[in-house]
Amino acid sequence: MPLLPTLATVSRPRLKTVADLAEVSEPTVSRVLNGRTGVSETTRARVIDALEELGYTNVPEGTGPRRGVVGIITGELTNPVFSMLVDNVASTISEHGLVAMVSMLRTEERSLEEFAITGVDGVVFIGGKHAQIESDLSAYEALMAKNIPLIFVNGRQTGLDATHIYCDEEAGAVKAIEHLVALGHRKIGCVLGDPVYIPTKRVAEGFHSAMASAGLSPDDDAIIHTAFTFEGGRAGVKRMVENGYTGLLMSNDMMALGGVTAAEALGVSVPSELSLVGYDGTSITALTSPALTTLRQPFEQMTKLIADALASELSGSRQFRDTYVFEPELVSRESSGRFDGRGRRSTD
Repeated sequence: MPLLPTLATVSRPRLKTVADLAEVSEPTVSRVLNGRTGVSETTRARVIDALEELGYTNVPEGTGPRRGVVGIITGELTNPVFSMLVDNVASTISEHGLVAMVSMLRTEERSLEEFAITGVDGVVFIGGKHAQIESDLSAYEALMAKNIPLIFVNGRQTGLDATHIYCDEEAGAVKAIEHLVALGHRKIGCVLGDPVYIPTKRVAEGFHSAMASAGLSPDDDAIIHTAFTFEGGRAGVKRMVENGYTGLLMSNDMMALGGVTAAEALGVSVPSELSLVGYDGTSITALTSPALTTLRQPFEQMTKLIADALASELSGSRQFRDTYVFEPELVSRESSGRFDGRGRRSTD
């Protein structure tokens, strides 16, 4: 009677064959074969039954120990703030003995598929779908059902039992508008990113609140939406200058820097004729000409909290499953100046 093949004596089965038979995904089969976490006992049993039906024995049983590998998913790395956050998180979690695995894929879905195959013990989302006003949370719920802790950064309160960390863009917008009003600006507007995102909505709410408090009524075109990029900022500021605005709040620093170049191309002096305020407070803002006034996020405190929350989750204490809101700091530099109402910066 022929012996049954074993995983030790033959090559592993094709994931698709096993997945189809067990009616599960290929990443789930991979996790069972590697003894990884994140698979329910019912699902694991189906995969093992499928493997045995295909003639394989000695399938790993139970779950393997946590390896301390954390997946990080971010919207993009071309924007300095995203790359800085990723770098800060990776560096800070290493102090807890954790290792970061950064996904470079374009969509959250593909990134999560990659993490399911390789295996991670937690996922940090920096921006992404959870930052949208309306989005499907089923992928996050599926991860939590597999006991994989999630950290949501700079998005919205999803209602999930997870750690949520964000900077209060509404409070930041109020600070920026108050700053511009104090400098004498009255024709004030915003060049913001895609309105589908909660941070954009919070900035708009802060803008309207601060303008009302200052007794100012913004024009219908006071807020325009464009891409969250240097080019988007450049195009947006060109329109706002043509419409007579003298003080502008931008969604991020890259957009503000694009706005500076737009002003220069139009022959408009910053800050003599146009004041710009960015958002994020990346290190490059102090080195530009003019140095950029910006709303600086407290990245060190935020990344420390991310690391502490992950370490807490992996130790089983889960004491950071809450919502933490930080407030940005207004850093006044050369891109914003006093406006005398005549289109020139006053000298007093």
